[in-house]
Amino acid sequence: MKPKTIFLISALVIAALVASIGTSFAQTEILTFDDLSWSGYYYEQIPNGYGGLQWNNFFVLNTAQELSSFGRNGEVNGVVSPPNVAFNGEGTAAFISDGSFNLNSAYLMAAWNDGLQVEVQGFVGATLIYDNTYTVSTLGSTLVNFNYLGVDEVNFISSGGVPHGYTSGLGTQFAMDNLSITLVPEPPTFASVGLAVIFLTLRCRTPRWNHRAT
Repeated sequence: MKPKTIFLISALVIAALVASIGTSFAQTEILTFDDLSWSGYYYEQIPNGYGGLQWNNFFVLNTAQELSSFGRNGEVNGVVSPPNVAFNGEGTAAFISDGSFNLNSAYLMAAWNDGLQVEVQGFVGATLIYDNTYTVSTLGSTLVNFNYLGVDEVNFISSGGVPHGYTSGLGTQFAMDNLSITLVPEPPTFASVGLAVIFLTLRCRTPRWNHRAT
């Protein structure tokens, strides 16, 4: 078989291996926040590393405790998998980040304001790749299919809306439940495959000596 043919076949095999490795290492997970527990107050900051992500200004809330202590609100109405939901502290911007991940979907709800706007921005480095705004309700949750692929940071910015009239609070706070993410494999695996391609190229170009009997 000719060296060029060997190289092409090898490259196709390696490409297939790369695709299969990427698929096998990608992990899709539904974060329900219900496996987070704490003692004391009815909410707590989400720890870094939960779901493989870094969390900034996101808190987890026990809606059952909130209902019994303060009454009904949008978080209680919108919880999908009881009892916990995530929310942005003080209604200000919050974000999640990691090396690389897909933001697939989540259920969003407003805590206090009807017609609340939630802007969701997806970044790769400093470059804004995705930017969409969603309107959410205090009467229940809305399933949002983001399909933000290969991002390393996602910002959530809530604003606007009109107070529903809940007596236990007010403001531009939103909540989130059943967040679906897929962690993307890190690049070292692909670097190793690249080195293998280079090795095969050099191997195919190396001349072979013909040994003849004298």
